[in-house]
Amino acid sequence: MCGRYTLHINKKKLAEAIGRELPDSYEPDFNIAPGREVLSLTADGAAPGLPRMMQWGLRTPQNFHINARIETADTSPRFRESWEDYRCLIPANGFYEWYQDGVTKQPYYFYPESGELLFYAGLWFPSILDENPASCVILTTAANQSVSGVHNRMPVILPQSCTGEWIQGRLPRTEAVRLAADCNLFSHTVSQRVNSSRNNDSRLVEATAPLTDDQMMLF
Repeated sequence: MCGRYTLHINKKKLAEAIGRELPDSYEPDFNIAPGREVLSLTADGAAPGLPRMMQWGLRTPQNFHINARIETADTSPRFRESWEDYRCLIPANGFYEWYQDGVTKQPYYFYPESGELLFYAGLWFPSILDENPASCVILTTAANQSVSGVHNRMPVILPQSCTGEWIQGRLPRTEAVRLAADCNLFSHTVSQRVNSSRNNDSRLVEATAPLTDDQMMLF
């Protein structure tokens, strides 16, 4: 799954990277958690890449969905309409995942070495009430070699060159899965401070070890 990620590039540089003006409410974030309003890119008529703020997570009477499996999203009653008509992209600098050995949970940060933006394939859901924001979920796939040692799932990450095809519904599932499998990421362990979404600062993405972990040093 993907349950926490970052988008910490400043507003001016992000606007330049995607070539569009950003919503006023956008703020860099080192610890984006489900339920927050996040930046998404959607179709804008014939042009892709309209930036919008959406709630991360689709709330239903039975559940709160933050992810959808790309293997079944096109056939699932919950997601298939959005698969056909409401695809989106969620830009990011990286994401956190937790390695579990049955005793402890160690957070890792995954990111591209070059520092370029990542684009997660997603689906979005228009709001029934105008005063409420739209919702979005991140699509996940089987972890590639960069991630599989820590977790068995990862976000579907697409290169910027394919973002228009995805948003406009022209990128097939098989190609999206292949592109995610080819995505090379670097990773390192980070502080247990990331476990609380109240913590939100640049130190969260810095490499650390248990003996230098801020929380461990308290004991």
